Amino acid sequence: MDCNRTRTGPETCPTLNLTCKEPLRLVGGASRCEGTVEAELRGEWRRVMTYTSYSWDLEAAAAVCRGLDCGSPVSTEVRDGSDSKVWVVHTDCVKESSVRDCLYDDGFSNSRLLQVICSDSVRLVGGRSLCSGSLQIQDQSLAQSWAGVCEGALDRRGAEVLCRELGCGAPLLQGALSPLGQTFHCEGNESKLMDCNRTRTGPETCPTLNLTCIEPLRLVGGASRCEGTVEAELRGEWRRVAPYDRWDLEAAAVVCRGLDCGSAVSVEQRDGSDSKVWLVTTDCVKESSVRDCLLGDYPSDSRLLQVICSGHQGA
Repeated sequence: MDCNRTRTGPETCPTLNLTCKEPLRLVGGASRCEGTVEAELRGEWRRVMTYTSYSWDLEAAAAVCRGLDCGSPVSTEVRDGSDSKVWVVHTDCVKESSVRDCLYDDGFSNSRLLQVICSDSVRLVGGRSLCSGSLQIQDQSLAQSWAGVCEGALDRRGAEVLCRELGCGAPLLQGALSPLGQTFHCEGNESKLMDCNRTRTGPETCPTLNLTCIEPLRLVGGASRCEGTVEAELRGEWRRVAPYDRWDLEAAAVVCRGLDCGSAVSVEQRDGSDSKVWLVTTDCVKESSVRDCLLGDYPSDSRLLQVICSGHQGA
């Protein structure tokens, strides 16, 4: 209201909707979309840390990527660093709102730090998990805006590149042609979809591509790929999955769906040999997927989950 204004009479017009970027940054990574989470509050930049680190997962990291206008979260972990003052956030708050809205100062120093890697120029939105949804790309020629990709521009190799870039499993669907008529020609060994050669044509109206990548999950030790002990991959490492709380058939159904194995028939928790595990919270899994809810490093655990899905016979 300190700015000079030109006043005119009342008029009917669309109401302005404005989005300001979060006062966030990722430092120390290979691009602006990966590194250690830092935030600004009252003019001071500090590292961001959560005391509920056992609940910091990819869903929470998605709020960081979204606030930076980056793509989908690919990886996140809690690490030890040098001792310094930090801004503290509650993970549940971040998932419901934004990092900035959830910052507070507890007055103490902390050596832990949050590491987040987001995809630079691709994301899947509106799906049941971070590994499914409508494909959008961000292109310098589009002035950093996100644009949908239309059915027809991706073949299977291109879809495989995309799913791998997002840290997900193999694609269940394929397709896509962008609003600018970009057709992606991937060899299959590219690390990012935007590294693939593209053919550009004029703009056109077309259906938007919906893509589903298989969760980086597996069931081992059973009679087929659709039954056995639940294991998951995070940051390139496969470990058994153990629940932080009670596990039931509703949660097991998410495992079966992520593996394209039908519905859940049975689930039980057993004791096995002691080893490092990926921990998950059951309520998070029911709302999203196992991958999105995997927690970082956790002490060794002897528990293991046994799941049998309906697709196991003849699968």
